Amino acid sequence: MAVITENISVAENIRLMRVSGLKKGGCGQFYMIKPAETTDPLLGRPISLHDYDEISGVASFLYAVVGKGTRALSRLQSGMELTVHGPYGNGFKVFDSDAVLIGGGIGIAPLFMLAKDIGRRYPQKRVTAYLGFSSEPFMVDAFRDVCDDVFVNVGGYVTDDVDFSLDAVYYACGPTPMMKTAASKTNGARLYVSLENKMACGAGACLGCTCQTIAGNKRVCKDGPVFLSEEVFFDGR
Repeated sequence: MAVITENISVAENIRLMRVSGLKKGGCGQFYMIKPAETTDPLLGRPISLHDYDEISGVASFLYAVVGKGTRALSRLQSGMELTVHGPYGNGFKVFDSDAVLIGGGIGIAPLFMLAKDIGRRYPQKRVTAYLGFSSEPFMVDAFRDVCDDVFVNVGGYVTDDVDFSLDAVYYACGPTPMMKTAASKTNGARLYVSLENKMACGAGACLGCTCQTIAGNKRVCKDGPVFLSEEVFFDGR
């Protein structure tokens, strides 16, 4: 049984929800989540795993309140139950290498657990985060706790700040234009991007989140959401 232990506001229309009773997922994976025992909304909303506490078994989700489904989630309180399916998808691959994380807005959500995972597995490697926000920054101090360097851009283009000359693996999550720009600047370095498409089932059955790749159409929920940038941003797409 999935039960909310906390559901708090961290910025305007941005909330952090902690949930007990879930199977642990990997960094970059997501869950389909909705209030329990309701048909409005009928379908769960795909929300990336933000963090997972191994000791307590509590999963954290950082989400933006943007529509009916997330508004319904935002009204829930501690002790209330959720209907949750997952974890789904293929998440981020972690390498014995320095890492550069590029997040835009709510796209920073899955990058936090990624930073923690890299630090845990390869503590000798350097993790640098570039976080971009259109207005109010959020969760910056949390990133400073798990990254070696954190750079914040408010109201501009975070990709203008990124050093793309490093011998590192790059990761990005955020608005598609931001990720496309990052892909155009990597100069041959590996860049993994986490895509966000509208999803119905989350398990690859409905084909509602298909995206075009260099190898043909693929399902974001099942084959992704994480892809190499060269797979999905080719020929200017």
